[in-house]
Amino acid sequence: MADNSAKRIELGFLTNGAFSDAASGGAAEGHKDVVDLFRIAEQLGYQRGWLRNRHFDNYVASPLPLLAAAAQVTSRIKLGTAIIPVGYEHPIRLAEDAATVDLLADGRLELGLAGGIPTFQSIFHPNEGPWEEASQGRVSEFLAALAGKVYGTSPAGDDYVVRPKGAGLLDRVWYGPGSVATATRAAEQGMDLLLSAIGPNMGLSFEEAQLAQIQAHRTAWTRNDRRPRVSAARLFFPALNDSQRSLYQAFSDLRASGGPAAARPQGALNPTDRPPQANRAGPGLMSPVFVGDPAEVIAYLKADVAVAEAGELMIFLPPNFTHRENVTLLEAIATHVAPALGWSPA
Repeated sequence: MADNSAKRIELGFLTNGAFSDAASGGAAEGHKDVVDLFRIAEQLGYQRGWLRNRHFDNYVASPLPLLAAAAQVTSRIKLGTAIIPVGYEHPIRLAEDAATVDLLADGRLELGLAGGIPTFQSIFHPNEGPWEEASQGRVSEFLAALAGKVYGTSPAGDDYVVRPKGAGLLDRVWYGPGSVATATRAAEQGMDLLLSAIGPNMGLSFEEAQLAQIQAHRTAWTRNDRRPRVSAARLFFPALNDSQRSLYQAFSDLRASGGPAAARPQGALNPTDRPPQANRAGPGLMSPVFVGDPAEVIAYLKADVAVAEAGELMIFLPPNFTHRENVTLLEAIATHVAPALGWSPA
């Protein structure tokens, strides 16, 4: 059993920014709830908040404007994207938006990226070549844009570079790998490791497969200015009463029977209405869901070999939970679980 009780660990959370058109306030209220989550998490001492995005559904589609709003009601918590599928983006425009948000956030933006999957390639980039080559080309171009690549010269002799310039932003780019190979590539490009609730299927347990990604990333890390950072997402629920245990177990059962897209807000697309590759773990493994009392949750996390190696534990917030239910979960973890793992509030 891995014992990480003496190790200092940071705490983050991940939200999909789900909303229901049928609920009071609809999409507007759902987006405002995301901003409020960052405010509350900062008060609880969380080091980071991460915002996921999904296109053409009842989830946040454009995370950077929301993080700019969250920056105005917070002062310390880091504001992350987990992840932006750069394959759908224009890398120069994305670099401009990211640098702008980073300025508004006083240098607190953490950019989680990935190439993404080709679900909507025909919509965003029709008549394009093979997805893997094109999406990874956009990732590389985005990094180059942040690094100050010169795209031309004005008649007056001034260089065309991305402005505003986000000082230090290039050092805060993470990558969400889908395999050991992509974890290695991320290290070679100088990006930190953002491990999601889906892991590679390597004939190992979920946590052992993620540990293999961490080890490959560290081995391939070539920067000598600092060590690589790792964040690992987990789905765990410390139940403080029977009502919470029932709620959490229902989510666990739903995810086990219907996959990662099954637990969705009212009004979101039914998994059968979405492109098949957007609904399943594909060749990957879904993260286990653990429900127990705080002591059981602590023991479960201490035995997780990937969490023991990560610098941040990221709490996955269920998209079908209400704002209040997610706040309650953040409070319970910060109060009853995280201190036993070596966490101290920021």
